[in-house]
Amino acid sequence: MDIIKKRCLACKTLFLLSNYFVSNIEVFKERIGYAHIYEVLKSLGQPSRELLEELMNMAVEGDHMAVGILGISNVQPLLLLIQWLPELESHDLQIFISNWLRRICCINRQSRATCVNANMVIRIIETLNSHSALHCTCAENLIALLGSLGSQSMGSEELLQLIRLLRTDEPKRAHPYVVPVMRAILAMARKQGMASALQYFNLYHSMAGIAVPSIHKWPGSAFSFNAWLCLDQDRVDPSTTSKSGKRKQLYSFFTGSGMGFEAFITYSGVLVVAVCTKREYATVMLPDHCFFDSLWHNVTIVHMPGKRPFGQSLVYIYVNGQQKVSAPLRFPAMNESFTSCCIGSAGQRTTTPPPSQIPDPPFSSPIMPHRTSLGGILSTGSWGGMLGKPELITKMISAGTQDSEWGCPTSLEGQLGSVIIFHEALQPPQVKALYLAGNATNFLKHIMHHSEILCVQGSACRNPICLDLSANLLHGRLTGNKVVNWDIKVNKNIVATFILMIKHFIQRHHVNQENLIHSHGVATLGALLQKVPSNLMDVNVLMAVQLLIEQVSVEKNMQLLQQMYQHLLFDFSIWNSGDFPFRIGHIQYLSTIIKDSRRLFRKKYGVQFLLDTLRIYYGSGCKDSDLAPDDLRTIRTSLYGLIKYFLSKGGTHEEIQSIVGYIAATSEEEQVSNMGGDNELIQLLTDILLCIMWKGIEKSDDDAWIERGQVFSALTKLGISNELLRPSDEIKLNLLEKMLEWSVTDNRDSKALPTHAENAFKLLLIVQDFLQAEGLVNSNLWTEKLLEELVTLMDSLSVWYSAGLEAIRLSQVQVQLLLGFIAQDNLQVCAMAAAKLNTLLQTKVIESQSEACYLLGKLEGILSKSIEEKTETYSFLIPLVRTLVSKIYELLFMNLHLPSLPPTNGSPSFFEDFQEYCSSEDHENCYEAFMVNMHRRDRERGESKLKFQEHFVEPFSRKARQENLRYNSMLKQLNSQHTATLRQWKAAQLYLLSERGPWKQHPIHWKLSNVENFSRMRLKLVQNYNFNSHQDASDLRDNLGELPSSESLLLEVVKQVKVSDLEDDVLELPEEDTAASSNLDEKDEQSQKEKLILSEDCELITVIDVIPGRLEITTQHIYFFDGSIEKEEGVGFDFKWHLSQIREIHLRRYNLRRSALEIFLTDQTNYFLNFNKEVWISQISLIHEISTSVRNKVYSRILSLRSPNISGTRSPQELFKASGLMQKWVNREISNFDYLIQLNTMAGRTYNDLAQYPVFPWILRDYTSEELDLNNPAVFRDLSKPIGVVNEKNAKAVKEKYENFEDPLGIIDKFHYGTHYSNAAGVMHYLIRVEPFTTLHIQLQSGRFDCADRQFHSIPATWQALMDNPNDVKELIPEFFYFPEFLENQNGFNLGQLQISKEVVNDVVLPKWAHSPEDFIYKHRRALESEYVSAHLHEWIDLIFGYKQRGPAAVEALNVFYYCTYEGAVDLDALTDEKERKALEGMINNFGQTPCQLLKEPHPQRLSAEEVVQRLTKSDTSTLNLFQHLTELKSFFIEGISDGVPIVKAVVPRNQSRSFISQGSPEILVTASLNCIIGTHGWLPYDKNISNYFTFIRDTTVTNPKTQRNMSGPFAPGLEITSKLFAVSHDAKLLFSGGHWDNSIRVTSLTKGKLIGQHIRHMDIVTCLAIDYCGIHLISGSRDTTCMIWQIVQQGGVPVGLAPKPLQILYGHTDEVSSVSISTELDMAVSGSKDGTVIVRTIRKGQYVRTLRPPCESSLLLTVPNLAVSWEGHIVVHTSIEGKTTLKNALHLYSVNGKYLCSETLKEEVSDICVTGEYIVMGSLQGFLSIRDLYSLSLSISPLAMRLPIHCISVTKEYSHILVGLEDGKLIIVGVGKPAEMRSGQLSRKLWGSSKRLSQISSGETEYNTQDSK
Repeated sequence: MDIIKKRCLACKTLFLLSNYFVSNIEVFKERIGYAHIYEVLKSLGQPSRELLEELMNMAVEGDHMAVGILGISNVQPLLLLIQWLPELESHDLQIFISNWLRRICCINRQSRATCVNANMVIRIIETLNSHSALHCTCAENLIALLGSLGSQSMGSEELLQLIRLLRTDEPKRAHPYVVPVMRAILAMARKQGMASALQYFNLYHSMAGIAVPSIHKWPGSAFSFNAWLCLDQDRVDPSTTSKSGKRKQLYSFFTGSGMGFEAFITYSGVLVVAVCTKREYATVMLPDHCFFDSLWHNVTIVHMPGKRPFGQSLVYIYVNGQQKVSAPLRFPAMNESFTSCCIGSAGQRTTTPPPSQIPDPPFSSPIMPHRTSLGGILSTGSWGGMLGKPELITKMISAGTQDSEWGCPTSLEGQLGSVIIFHEALQPPQVKALYLAGNATNFLKHIMHHSEILCVQGSACRNPICLDLSANLLHGRLTGNKVVNWDIKVNKNIVATFILMIKHFIQRHHVNQENLIHSHGVATLGALLQKVPSNLMDVNVLMAVQLLIEQVSVEKNMQLLQQMYQHLLFDFSIWNSGDFPFRIGHIQYLSTIIKDSRRLFRKKYGVQFLLDTLRIYYGSGCKDSDLAPDDLRTIRTSLYGLIKYFLSKGGTHEEIQSIVGYIAATSEEEQVSNMGGDNELIQLLTDILLCIMWKGIEKSDDDAWIERGQVFSALTKLGISNELLRPSDEIKLNLLEKMLEWSVTDNRDSKALPTHAENAFKLLLIVQDFLQAEGLVNSNLWTEKLLEELVTLMDSLSVWYSAGLEAIRLSQVQVQLLLGFIAQDNLQVCAMAAAKLNTLLQTKVIESQSEACYLLGKLEGILSKSIEEKTETYSFLIPLVRTLVSKIYELLFMNLHLPSLPPTNGSPSFFEDFQEYCSSEDHENCYEAFMVNMHRRDRERGESKLKFQEHFVEPFSRKARQENLRYNSMLKQLNSQHTATLRQWKAAQLYLLSERGPWKQHPIHWKLSNVENFSRMRLKLVQNYNFNSHQDASDLRDNLGELPSSESLLLEVVKQVKVSDLEDDVLELPEEDTAASSNLDEKDEQSQKEKLILSEDCELITVIDVIPGRLEITTQHIYFFDGSIEKEEGVGFDFKWHLSQIREIHLRRYNLRRSALEIFLTDQTNYFLNFNKEVWISQISLIHEISTSVRNKVYSRILSLRSPNISGTRSPQELFKASGLMQKWVNREISNFDYLIQLNTMAGRTYNDLAQYPVFPWILRDYTSEELDLNNPAVFRDLSKPIGVVNEKNAKAVKEKYENFEDPLGIIDKFHYGTHYSNAAGVMHYLIRVEPFTTLHIQLQSGRFDCADRQFHSIPATWQALMDNPNDVKELIPEFFYFPEFLENQNGFNLGQLQISKEVVNDVVLPKWAHSPEDFIYKHRRALESEYVSAHLHEWIDLIFGYKQRGPAAVEALNVFYYCTYEGAVDLDALTDEKERKALEGMINNFGQTPCQLLKEPHPQRLSAEEVVQRLTKSDTSTLNLFQHLTELKSFFIEGISDGVPIVKAVVPRNQSRSFISQGSPEILVTASLNCIIGTHGWLPYDKNISNYFTFIRDTTVTNPKTQRNMSGPFAPGLEITSKLFAVSHDAKLLFSGGHWDNSIRVTSLTKGKLIGQHIRHMDIVTCLAIDYCGIHLISGSRDTTCMIWQIVQQGGVPVGLAPKPLQILYGHTDEVSSVSISTELDMAVSGSKDGTVIVRTIRKGQYVRTLRPPCESSLLLTVPNLAVSWEGHIVVHTSIEGKTTLKNALHLYSVNGKYLCSETLKEEVSDICVTGEYIVMGSLQGFLSIRDLYSLSLSISPLAMRLPIHCISVTKEYSHILVGLEDGKLIIVGVGKPAEMRSGQLSRKLWGSSKRLSQISSGETEYNTQDSK
C-alpha cells in the first residue's frame, strides 16, 4: 500500500516539476539533475504506467499522446526511459515505451538531430547489451529507432559498439539481433538520389544563418543563386494560422538604401522570390510546390536583366534541375555596394520579432562533438499539401510593407547544404549539371565556374567561420549553430539485406568503391556466398546482386564491375546451391545482360566459359541430387541456348576449337549420351557444328577440310563407343544437308568467290564419302532432300568448272553420286537421280574405256538386282542404259564382243530385248572381269581406313587430351584463386578479432620478424598465428648424457673431400657480356617495355626453411615465385622488387658452396638465394661448377641492369677495402655496433642462415657486481685473446692439445678447439625463448627440448662455464646488444628444472647490475660503445675477420679451429653418395663456419674522442655533432623569411642529389609559413671562414609578392596549422600538405611552387602527415579516424608524387587521428588519436599489431598530439589532458614491441617533437627548446628559452644544427658554439664571388640571446 502511495506521489511530483520547470529546463538541470531523479524513481521499485507517462509528458512538454503535433522539447527524460527499459519487468510496458519512443524520436529531421546530439545512440546500444532482460518486440523497436537515428548521423565509435553487440560466445550460433541490426544498418545506408549531403548547415535556430561580408562592386550583370535545402513541417496549430506568420529567409542581398534581392519560404512552404526597389517590393511565387517534406531539394534562382534598355527583366526558378517558372520581375540597379548580405538568416534590416516568437535553441549544448558520417540519407513521407493556395504568381506591394504582407523574416529554420552564388546568369545545362553534381562534398570539382561570387559548404566550415571556396574569399560567419554531419537513411532475406547494404555504401561514393576494391571485398563476398546454406539462397539474393551490379554499372566503375562479374555473377559455385527457380532466374539474368553487350562478355564469359560451367556443375561427374532431371535438362538447355546465341553471331576459330575439345573430352565421360534426349540439344549441337564447319573455318584448302573432317570423325568415334540417342550418321546427314543448303546459297550469290566453289566441290566429296561408307549400311541416308540440294549445287558448280581437270573430276563425282541414288529402293529418289543422270549423259562426251565400263558395270548391278527382285526401278533405268549404250557402242567395240546386243536406236521394244539379253551367256564373261575389280577396291578401302585413323581419329584423341589438360589447369587456377580469397578474408578477420576490432579474441603470441633497422638490428616481434606451446617437446625431454661427439662421425666421410688450396670468390666477367648488356640498356630506354632477361630455378633461404622457387629478372623488376606446395600462413613468399630498390648484392656461400647471393634492398629487407643446380653427371664435381656459374650469371645480369648504387664484382676483401668503413670507424663516424654488423655482412654472415649467423664478442667479464663501472678496465674481457683462452688457466691445455694432436691419416690439421665460436646450435641455444628458434631447437634435438642444465638460463652462469671449460668457445650474437625480448620467456614455454637446485628455468637470470632485460641491453650496449672497447675492438677483429684468422699468426694467437670450419676446406660435391653428402652438410651446419677473411694485415686502432674533435676543427667543411657537445650550444637568428607570420615548417631534406661538380655548393633548406608561402633557401652546415658555424642564403622570392611561391589553400577553418600538416620529400623537390577543406592531400612542386597533385581519399580533414626515412612511404591521419599509407612514386629514383590510391587504409581509432609516424624498415606505422590511444600496424600487409594506452590518472579526455619513432623502434608519445583550467602534458616511452618503459610529466605544452639517435628534441608553445635522453626521458641540458612560442623544429642530417621556427617568423639555428677560430683557408679563398651577398647570413653576426626568458 505504501509503495502505491509513494508511486502516486512520485507521479504528482513529476507532474508539478514538469509544469514548474517547463519555462526553464536549464535551472532544473542545474538544481536537481536527471541522474538524481532516475536514482530516486528506481529506488521506488517497479514504476507504474502513469509514472512513465509523466516522464513522456516532460519530454514533449505537453500530452505525450499528441505525437504528431508536439516535437521533443526536452530529450533528457527519453534517455532516462531508455536506460530504464531493461529494469522493467512488465513486457507490455517495455513494448509501449519503445513503440512511443520510436514514433516520437523519428517524427522529423529536427527530432532525430536532437536525439543524435544527446548521444541517444550509445544509450540505446547500452540498453540492448542486456538483451536477456528485453522483450524481443521492444528490442526490435529500439533497433529500428537506431536505424532511423543512424540515418541522421553515426560515428565510428557508435558503429563499432553496434557491431560489437552481435558478438556471441558460441561462434556457430548467431546473435538474436543479427537480422534487425542488419536491417537497421541498411536503413542507415539507404540513400535516395543526388541529395545525400555529408555535411550541412543546421539553421533551425531563429537567429541562425550565414552572414556574408559586404560586396562593394557586383562584378557581373546578373544574379544566380543555387542551393540544396531541406525543411521539416512546422509544428503549428492550423487554427492559429494567419497572415502574420514568419517567412523563412533563403537569402537576402541588400544595399544600404534597402534595394536588392531576397527569397524566402512562406509559412505554408511556398518559395517566393522577391526584388526590392526604391518604391516597390515585387515577388514571384512558385505555385504547387510545398517544400515542407523533409526531403532535400536543389533550388536555383536566376535573375536576368533585360538585354536592351527598357527590355523586360526575367526571373527563372528551377527545382532539382527542372525549370518550374519563368516570369517577368524587376532587376534592381547594381551600382551600390551590397552591405547586408545573408544566407538562411533573418538579416539585419528588419526589427527583431517580439520575444514570444523566438523559440529556444533546439540544442542544450551549442558545441557538439564533430560527427563523422557514413553517407547521406533522405526520409520519406511528406506532410499534406500546402495550407493555403496562392492566387497569383506575380505580385507587387509598396516597399516597406513586406513584413506585414509576408510575415516577419526568420532564419531558414531548416538545413542548408552547399550554396553557390554567381554574378552571371546560369544556363539550363549548367543548372542541370549543378543538380547532378549532388549535395556531396566534392560537388565543386564538377562545376567550378569562373563567375561564382560566393560558394559555401558544410564541409568547409568550422564554428563560426564559413570558408568561401570561390576565388573571392568572402568568408562568412555562421551564427546560432554549427555544421552538423549526417549520415545514411527490406527484405526478408538476411543475405540479400547484407548485399543491399553494400550497394548503398558504395552508391555515388567513389572512395567507398575504391576501398571495396582495395580490401578484396567483392572476391570475399563471393567466397562467403558459396558457404551460405542453400535454404537462404533464394530469388531475393539474386535480386540484391542484380541491384548491386546495376548500381556499379551506373557509376561506370569498370574495375569494380569486372570484379562483380567475375566473383559474383559468373561464379556458378554461388548459384548452383539454391532451388530451380533461383538457378534458372540467374541464368536468365545472365542471358539478358550478355545480349545487351555481347562483345563485352564474349572473351571472358563466352563459349569456353559456358562449356566449362556445364562440365563442372552440370556434367556427368556432378550427381546433383537437389534438382529433378527435367529441371537439370532445362538448365542445360538454357546454357546451350547462350552458346548457340554466341555462335549465331559468328563463331570464332577459338570457339570452334573449344567446342570440338569439349565434345572430344566429354565423350569420354559419356557426357553427350547423358545430355541427349532433347531434340533442342541435338539441334543446338548440330547448329554449333555447322557454324564451326562452314563459317568458323574461312579457308577452303586441305587443312581446313581436315579440320571439318575432324567433326565427322568425332561423331563416328562417339557412335562406336557410345549408344547415342540419335545415331551419329543421322546427325552427320543433318549436317551435310544444312551445309549443302548453305553452299548453294553461297554459290547462288552474285558475289560468289572461288573459295565458295572450292568449298562446294570438297563438300561434294565429303557427301560422296559419307554415302559410300555409311550409306552402304543405312540406306535411309540417301534422302530426297540430299539429292535435291546436290543436284542444285552440281548445276551451279558446272558453271564454274566448264573445262579442265576440275570439270572432269566434278562430272565423275556427279555420276558416282547419281548412280548411288539410283541404286536405292526409294522410287522417288531413284526416278529423280535417273532422270538427272540421263540428261547428263546426253551432253557428256565419254572418251575413256574404263569410264564407260564403270558406268556400265554400275548400271548392270542395279539392273540385275531390279530384275531379280522385280522392282519398278527397271523402268527408270532402261532409258538411261539406252543413252549410255548408244554413247559407248563403238568405244567398247560392242559389235565385236556382244554381237547380240539389241540396237539402241530408239526401237520401242528395247526394254524387253534388253531384259532377255541379260540372261544370256555373253553377259557372264563380262561379270567375272567386274568381280576382279571389286577386290582391288576393297584393298584400297582398307588403306583409306588406316589413313582415316591417322588423320581423324588420332588428332581427335589428341584434342581430348589437350582439352582435359586445359580444363584441369583451369580448375586448379580457380581453386588457388578461391584459397587466396579465403586467405585474404582470414587476414581481414584478424583485424575484426583484434582488440580494436568489434570481436576481441584470445591471447596473442609473438615471433621474431625478419625486418631490420638501418643498423641491421632485428628488433621486432610479429604475431604468431600458428603458435605451439611445445608441451609435447617438454614431456619428451629427459636428462640423458651428452650428445654424441660430431668429430668421430665426420672423420669417415671427410677423407674424400678435403681441399688443399683455395682462390678468392671473385667474379671474372667476360668482356662481351658487359658490352652486350650496355647495348641492351640503350635499346631498352627506347622501348620502355618490360622484357624478360633471365629465369632460373633457385631456393630462398630463410632461418626456418628452404623455399624452392624461380627467380625472374626483367629490364625493370626482379621477381621470385614461391614454388613450395605448403605455403607459410598460406601466403607464400612471392616477391617483386624494382631494380632501383636494390642497394647491395653480395656473393655468398651456402653449405660451404659458392652458390648463393644475398640481395639487400633500400627498405632494409634482404633475401638470400641459393642456386643449387642438382645435375647428376658422371663426374659429380661438375655440380659445383654449374651452381657457381648459374649464380655468377644471375649476379652479372643484375649488375648489368643495375642502378649505379650497387657495389660491383668484388671479393669480400676488395669490397671491405673499397667501402672505406675502416677509416670511418677509426675516425668515429660510425659506432662500434654498426662497424661490427657491417664487417659481419661483408664477411658473409647473414641472419638468413644459422650456420653463418653474425658473430659478436663477449665484452664484459664482470657479471656479479651490483653496479657496472665502465671506467674501470677490469670489468672488460681481454679482446686480444680468443674466448677459449681469456682465462689464462685454459691457455696451457689448449696449447698442449694443439701440439700433441697428430692425425695418423694426415687429413685433419692441428687445431686448438674442436668446437666453434659460432654455429647453428649456439644461435638456437641463446634464442631458445623466441620463435621460430624454439621450434628449430626442438627439431635439432629430435623433437624434444634439451635438458634444462644445458639450456641458456643465466648470463653469469654462461660466462662462468666459458671460463671453466676450454671446449666451450661460444661468442655472442648481435641480439645481446639490442633485443631484450630474447631474455624473457614471453611465450611461457616449459623449459624444465635444473638438476641440483630444482630451480625452474624461465626468464634468463641477469647480472646483478641489470634491473630488467631492457636495462641489461642498454648497459651492455653502452659497454660496447665505451672507450675501453673502442680502444681494443680492433684486436678482436684481427682474430675473427683479420690476419690472425689463419696461418702462423692464428697459431700464435691460439686461434685455430677444426679445419672443416674454414672456407673451402671441404668440397662437398666430391661426395658421390647423396646420404653421406647430406650428413656432412648437416654437420657443417651444426659445426659452424669461419667468416671470410677481410684483412691480411693488422687492423688500425680507433682514434680517441679528443683526437677526433681536434681533427674536425682543422677541417674546412666538417661539422660537429651537437649531441656530443650539448654544453656548448649557441643560437642564431635569421629574419626576413616570414616576418610577423609564424614559420610552421623548416627542414633540410636528407638526401639531396648533388653532382660531383657541385660538391660544396649549398643544399636546400625549405621553409613554409602560416600564410602558405614556401621558401627554398641555400644552406651549408659550416661556414668556410669561421669554425663550427653555418652559411644561410635567403630565398629572395619569399618577400616579393610577385615571385612568392604559395601552397594552394585554403586550409580548413578552425584547424590549427602545425608542422604535422607538412612533409617534404628527401630530395627537397616536393611538399606534401594536409589540412585542406576538401579533405585532400596536396603535392606542391617546391621548385615551381605549383600544385601537381591532389588526392582525396579521406572522408574528412587530413590532420597529420609523416614521411619515412627511406622516402618510400607517406602516412596520413585524418578526422575520419583512419590512416592511409601512400607510396611515393619515383621516376629514375626521383620522387614525382603520390600513387593515385593508398597502399593501405588503417582502421581502429574511434576519434580523430592527431599524430602519425612511419618506419618502412621496421615495417611499422604508428598513429595517435584524440581517443587517447596509439595504434601500431604493419605497412606491407596493413595488419593490426597492438594498441598502446598511455597511463593517465585523470578521468578527463587524454589526447595524443605528437609522437615519434626512433631508429630502434622506440615509440615516444606526447599526451595532453585538457582540464578546465590547466593542460597536463606528459611524455611516455614504449619499446618497439609495445612494452611500456617510462613516463615524464612536462610543464610545457609541446608543439613539435623529433627523435634523433638517442635524443628527443622538443619545442613548446612556452618557447622552450629541450633536449632529452631517449631512454630515461630526462633532460640532457636545461631547456633553451626562445622567448616566443615554437612552431616547428627539425635536426639537420649531420646532427650539426637544430632549426627552430618561431611565432614571429624568425628562424633560429642552434649549433655548437666554440670560440671563433679562423679557418686555415680563409685568406686564400673568398666566398663564391667577390663579396658577401646581402641575402647571405653567416652565423657569426646574428647571435640570438636565449637566456633572457623574461
